[in-house]
Amino acid sequence: MHRTQIYLQDELYQQLKARSQSSGLSVSELIRRTLVKDLQARPAEDARAFFEQITPLESFSDVEPKHYVRALRDNSRLLKALHGRTT
Repeated sequence: MHRTQIYLQDELYQQLKARSQSSGLSVSELIRRTLVKDLQARPAEDARAFFEQITPLESFSDVEPKHYVRALRDNSRLLKALHGRTT
């Protein structure tokens, strides 16, 4: 284990101490756990896992996603304006 020193803003330090006391963990242990959790985070995988858990609304159950997105794009006033098309 390595010893290191960091500087924290007063407010952040007070929040850290309060969390330490409420969790029963030392400030050092709380910092270590937070760093491990952050360093092991994989945002893309976390997002994918989240979206795999949700189910579509019943009203969209028979909608094919690619067709739905294509229809939105085809009817987009912004995209039509960008491409010089008028409605």
